Amino acid sequence: MVQYLKSVDVPENRVILVTPPPLCETAWEAECVMQGCKLNRLNSVVGEYANACLQVAQDCGTDVLDLWTLMQKDSQDFSPYLSDGLHLSPKGNEFVFSHLWPLIEKKVSSLPLLLPYWRDVAEAKPELSLLGDGDH
Repeated sequence: MVQYLKSVDVPENRVILVTPPPLCETAWEAECVMQGCKLNRLNSVVGEYANACLQVAQDCGTDVLDLWTLMQKDSQDFSPYLSDGLHLSPKGNEFVFSHLWPLIEKKVSSLPLLLPYWRDVAEAKPELSLLGDGDH
């Protein structure tokens, strides 16, 4: 994926890789049983994917958000971050946002504004603010 982005002129410093979050095996197993199957994933295997993502980020010179490690930091209970043991819950999405936003902000803070701030757009004739005389 990183190689493809580079091939279409997206520089490495604009890419952020994100590891998978950890898997709560007990909750995911309960979901699997409800679907008539047995546990089909292990957190240790998810950790291997996370480590591979970290290695790719290092090899390619990109930033990375390591959800797998962050959510398990200090042996904390990460189950509230997952709705069913696998997929992010609203709290999990908040967790991702709180850690991802600073990385994004760092990358975009130096970019120029190409369009006016939305409050500066003339309500009566927005085209003037976007295309016109520059006074708006």
